[in-house]
Amino acid sequence: MDSTSYQPVSAAHPGETVLDYLEAFGWSQRELSRRCGLTAKTISEICSGKASISTATAFAFEKVLGRPAHFWMNLQCKYDEIAARNIEAQTSKGWHSWAQQFPIKEMRDRGWIYPTGGHFSSDVLEILRFLGVSSPDSWNSVWKESRVSYRQTRKFSTNDYAISAWVRAVELIAEQIEVREYNKKELVDSLQVIRSITRLRVDEGFEKVRLVLAQCGVAFVWEPALAKTGISGCTRWLNADRALVAISLRYKSDDQIWFTLFHELGHVLLHKAKHNFIMDNADDNLTDNVVDPEMQLFEDEANRFASNTLIPADLLNKFISFGIFSNESIHEFAEAIDISPGVVVGRLQREGLLESHQGNRLKQRVDWSFNSSEARLL
Repeated sequence: MDSTSYQPVSAAHPGETVLDYLEAFGWSQRELSRRCGLTAKTISEICSGKASISTATAFAFEKVLGRPAHFWMNLQCKYDEIAARNIEAQTSKGWHSWAQQFPIKEMRDRGWIYPTGGHFSSDVLEILRFLGVSSPDSWNSVWKESRVSYRQTRKFSTNDYAISAWVRAVELIAEQIEVREYNKKELVDSLQVIRSITRLRVDEGFEKVRLVLAQCGVAFVWEPALAKTGISGCTRWLNADRALVAISLRYKSDDQIWFTLFHELGHVLLHKAKHNFIMDNADDNLTDNVVDPEMQLFEDEANRFASNTLIPADLLNKFISFGIFSNESIHEFAEAIDISPGVVVGRLQREGLLESHQGNRLKQRVDWSFNSSEARLL
């Protein structure tokens, strides 16, 4: 019986089965105690449901009552499990308000938790199962211990419960990705390969990036963010030799999508020793409204890393010096440096050299809404 279908029930104590055998044999409890070499008190407490059948007692019953020891142990085990589940079901009634903080419907729609037929006690148990914790206190302890560092934009009202659920989802996906031991040099050497991949369709590119990063010890995951999280991505060290980079699919154009990926890779390469779990929340235009002042330096470093890795400053400055920013010239420049033209447009817009409406025909517009693992170009 699993936690998704369990409803509290009663169970007969195995002592009742012992009484049935005594009646069949015509024995008294004292007679059984003598035959088993146990005290009369022990037999009495078993028969009255006050004591459990121990392993030694089960072996004694095997010889005296003719049923194997595992029969008696199974009866005791089943009784103990049902009794414990009944206690947990009663306890979990006090956890409803905690569970209600999670986006239960959205989590169910994504298949993270199973439908429970409206039984809120089962919803609580499902959330605990998904999070891999035994109680709200355990969840709180695990979440605090993760020591997440936020770049949290002020425009968002966030929900830690939803954020932790999203993080758990990407962790579970990452567990299925086979990656090598983290190798910083290999990751640095792979950056140019990933730059070139930006020229592909985003969905095709992501699959190739996943393979490249796995060889470097980085699990790459993409999963739509839940409501009230404002997440663009996160970087987390799962252990000393395995990093996780996750993208929330919040953005709908390739320049923002690839910038976010390289921003997270910047955290991997630059900030491992300083922050092992960074949650990025960015405005749509990728400006930084950082709530935590201590994070400002790290975010600036990750932004510079992303900008200069995607388009090296010397190459950009040379292109800018010509002063021609037509679609044709941008496309030729992008092809020359082996990068998506959309990334070039996005950079020029952020530099104020193009208006927000200029050059957008060169960007890939992506609709992630219908499937977290596929993209549709608009």
